[in-house]
Amino acid sequence: MKRTLALVLTLLLTLSTAAIQPALASDVQSAAEEILASKEYLNVYKTSFSSSYPSFNYYSTAYATVRSIVANCIDGLVEPDIYGVYVPSIAESWETNEDKTVWTFKIREGVNWVDHEGNDTGLPVTAEDFVDGIRYIADPQNGAYSLRVVRDLVVGLYDYYWALDDIDNPDVETDLVREEVVASFDETVGVKALDEYTVQYTLTSSAPYFLSLIESSMLLLPVEYDYAMELGEDFAVDNEHMLYCGAYYISHFERDKAITLTKNPLYWDLENVTVDTVEYQMIPEGTTSLEMFRRGELDYTSVEAEEYLSMAGTEWEDNLIPSERSLSTNYLWLDFQGENPEFNTFIQNENFRKALQYSLNREAIATLRDPVNPTRILRNTINAEDAIYDSNGVDYTDYEPLKTVKETDYNNPELARQYMEAAVAELCEEDGTIRGIEAGTVDYLPVGTFEVDGKLPVTIIYVGTDDESEIIMAQLMKAMVEEAIGTDLVDFQIAAFSGWTYGTVADPLNYDIYFDSLSTGYADPSGLLTRMTTDGVENVGRYTVPEFDALVEKALSAATFEERLQYFAEAEAYLCEGAYLIPFISSLRGYYMTNSMPFTSPLTLYGNSKYKGTLVMEEALTYEEYLTLEAAYDIARAEALQEQ
Repeated sequence: MKRTLALVLTLLLTLSTAAIQPALASDVQSAAEEILASKEYLNVYKTSFSSSYPSFNYYSTAYATVRSIVANCIDGLVEPDIYGVYVPSIAESWETNEDKTVWTFKIREGVNWVDHEGNDTGLPVTAEDFVDGIRYIADPQNGAYSLRVVRDLVVGLYDYYWALDDIDNPDVETDLVREEVVASFDETVGVKALDEYTVQYTLTSSAPYFLSLIESSMLLLPVEYDYAMELGEDFAVDNEHMLYCGAYYISHFERDKAITLTKNPLYWDLENVTVDTVEYQMIPEGTTSLEMFRRGELDYTSVEAEEYLSMAGTEWEDNLIPSERSLSTNYLWLDFQGENPEFNTFIQNENFRKALQYSLNREAIATLRDPVNPTRILRNTINAEDAIYDSNGVDYTDYEPLKTVKETDYNNPELARQYMEAAVAELCEEDGTIRGIEAGTVDYLPVGTFEVDGKLPVTIIYVGTDDESEIIMAQLMKAMVEEAIGTDLVDFQIAAFSGWTYGTVADPLNYDIYFDSLSTGYADPSGLLTRMTTDGVENVGRYTVPEFDALVEKALSAATFEERLQYFAEAEAYLCEGAYLIPFISSLRGYYMTNSMPFTSPLTLYGNSKYKGTLVMEEALTYEEYLTLEAAYDIARAEALQEQ
């Protein structure tokens, strides 16, 4: 604990001396142009990956590296420009009906699939390739990843998928015949090729956010179906067993070692592909991306808090840049159905949950991530700010009562103690015995076993990984909770589990509290909130909140997008104010250094970053240069959004 507090103190002291803002030139546009013109640019971008993966199958992969690569090799219907405004990609135009339930896209003619050597296959990308993408993911045998949103949104897809799943399941009795169900796809599923170059999606509900879903979901990408079916399980197993229609193709592949992307010579927007080659290399064990960046082996590296402090006063100090944004939020999940009888009794009580909520000093926790400006990563809401806007440009998190939640300072130890005392009065006898609870052993194996006596203090078992940074955060939380609420009322125990997986910790509820994160996936609150209902797949704590469920249902059937956002804001606020889970910071990781010019590639809020438009410099960008470029970009983006 001494080490934890010493680190936090060091980080807080840094706040008074670091990051003096440089003066910006009065004409920021001219200053930005001077910076752009002063640089020498390279044709290669060097990046890395850190984990193995079985294939490049973009429909079934859960691997971030694969998704990053494929986003640059397979183009979707639309893409964001550098300001985040959706512009044509494979679709050269589109239209939608008034209630946003039918979306029709005109496919760009003359785009052909290429192979792993950049050769023209002679196979055009057509409307049917997008229909076949849905056909592919609609078959449970193809193992599509994160299918729920698309499956539930496209008309008929839900019933089609589960009909096939029932047929394939030996434990389910059904009269359906697989061949007959498969043959019904074109008639029953709401995606149609109206002609060779026009594809239409019919949706189960209004989806004004559909373009952002196209950006975020690889399940809406095209496929050359006959090619994929001929390969079967070998489809996309490596670079030679897939086809490409994006800015790059995978020209070189050494599993677990190196990957090379090469500019697609037939790309429809070739003049805007500014880097000829993207080189991925596996990070060797015991090596960090920071080391590799310093050696000139990478063009980007994140910089964690301890690394940041070690670089103060070095030649790299002026190159440290704050990370721009994160739509991912860190939460504390609370177990409402666990085996710890003490915690299980108290977690049902709102006063106890609020005691936990108000005991956390979020800014101190954030300092572990950002030693210079920790307040910028504080977040009290489930969905991220600056991610979802209504038709008038109002941020969803500024809808009341969610705005009040967003702006509440939950660091209030005195109030935390008061809430806890109220919970104790409701749940305990005067001698501290917890009503209805007996002493015993809590079996959270393989995490561990824990003894409880059925008396105050309430035993709280926090389970996290044995990653050093997470252990430090857990120790800091323990100090905060016990100091605010009092060790006479709570006993916060930390279990650092080296084999942490959902299957061993989260799914079997082998915890009282654990730390995780979720991300706003597209420009609508439903992406997270529908997954957090009583029967939702992300309701990890197994709470039952019918009031929240009802508000989500009202949002889904709302007549207008603004009304939809209002109901969702009320639902999200209800869940947060009741402390059924506790969001506390964004997943933003401090700082980074880069050799690439910012604001030159698509602003991918929901999807994976694209290298199209990237300008790679010979030397690292300075923070002063970044501030000038950012000021110019903000002016240009504001104008672009006004014209939208």
